[in-house]
Amino acid sequence: MRGMKWYYVSRALFAAALGAVLVLGGSAWWIGAAAGTLALAWFLAAPHVGRYTVHPDHGATALRRDERGAAINSSAARNGFVVSMLAIAGIIIYVGAFAMDGVPAPVLQWLLALGVVTYYASDFWLRRMHS
Repeated sequence: MRGMKWYYVSRALFAAALGAVLVLGGSAWWIGAAAGTLALAWFLAAPHVGRYTVHPDHGATALRRDERGAAINSSAARNGFVVSMLAIAGIIIYVGAFAMDGVPAPVLQWLLALGVVTYYASDFWLRRMHS
């Protein structure tokens, strides 16, 4: 086997192992199958989405990050962190102004989701701008 075949075979085995570990860990069989399928779908798409440089001569480790990708990833992470911290600061000020006992857990979950969405939106935007 040459080129990307080793990459695809190794990732298929990894996705199958992920599904098996979830099932052996007590999850329902369909959860293991869904997780393995989603992992395999990502591994199949990863060489084509532009996040990595592809080096088929490296076999199973064919995907690499270049300096451009690392800089974009760093900027997107910074943007997600800043938006999350500003939102948390706003919530703390709001909670303090109304003398509430604490911040409800669902609000914190939404703030975390806001940071993740900001990261991916920023990553997508920066990759489109710098391509």
